[in-house]
Amino acid sequence: MNETCFIGVDGGGTKTVAVLADKKGTVLGKEKNGSSSWRNVGIEVAAENVFRLIRKISKGKEVSVYCIALAAVEEEHKDRKEEFVKKLREKGLKGEVFVVSDQLSAFRAGTDKKDGVVLICGTGAVARGWKRGREEKASGWGYLADEGAAFYTGIEGYRAIQKSLDGRGEKTKISDILFREWKIKTSEELNKRVYGKFMESVPFISIAVGKAGDRKDKVAISILEKGAKEAVLSLKAVVEKLNFQESFPVVLTGGMFNSKVFLSCFKKETKKIVPEGKQILLKKDPAEGAVKLALEKYKELEKKHEL
Repeated sequence: MNETCFIGVDGGGTKTVAVLADKKGTVLGKEKNGSSSWRNVGIEVAAENVFRLIRKISKGKEVSVYCIALAAVEEEHKDRKEEFVKKLREKGLKGEVFVVSDQLSAFRAGTDKKDGVVLICGTGAVARGWKRGREEKASGWGYLADEGAAFYTGIEGYRAIQKSLDGRGEKTKISDILFREWKIKTSEELNKRVYGKFMESVPFISIAVGKAGDRKDKVAISILEKGAKEAVLSLKAVVEKLNFQESFPVVLTGGMFNSKVFLSCFKKETKKIVPEGKQILLKKDPAEGAVKLALEKYKELEKKHEL
């Protein structure tokens, strides 16, 4: 009989990652595919992407518990968790399955503490904190309002490019980098690409902004620093709501922290505003936090003799 294993899934706006681990928490495998954000692709596509990923990574393994961490599930879809699990069951998924926020899995990937704050600056942006059973959040309202996220940065980058090209704004290296990546030459081609594949294209522009910032482009630096300051405001709001005064962990995760300009500005501003926060730049995949939660659930069920 195969040794029992556990799967943690982290589903975001750009990609979904699944991690397979044994009872000791040792990672045995990792796979990824497309978005499983209900906000972006809908619950049907999200369930299909998660199921395919689980089937791919669990081939030949006996899996006892699945923890599926999804973006925006606490903000918009808390009442549809059971519906999502039912869809996975209908596709043939067996074992204990539970759904949590991607914010919780990211936080637990970075620390064993139960109290603290996570700040996600990926495709979207959100800050969420926990303290003695209380829970608070700031931001996380989707691409129309997630300042500090890749979507926000991408939109600002798109505006800067078009202003630069039609004479309303400063010249910027963002356009050079992006045009080279996409093999395009004109504003019209850019417009067609962005509006034709909006959800996919806008976050990608943020990568060009980050690269331009690293090359000392003033326009890109301004966008990145503005985004970093907005992210600090989200963190500050959560810290104040939970009244953190003693030292506490602040887990940082998401592609925006890959930008040296963004990270440097964020660290500088955080020291001024939230000096008690011990910053932990997450090196692991957030899906490893979901695996940790799956293991904890298994131990709880073992104590109750349900497994």
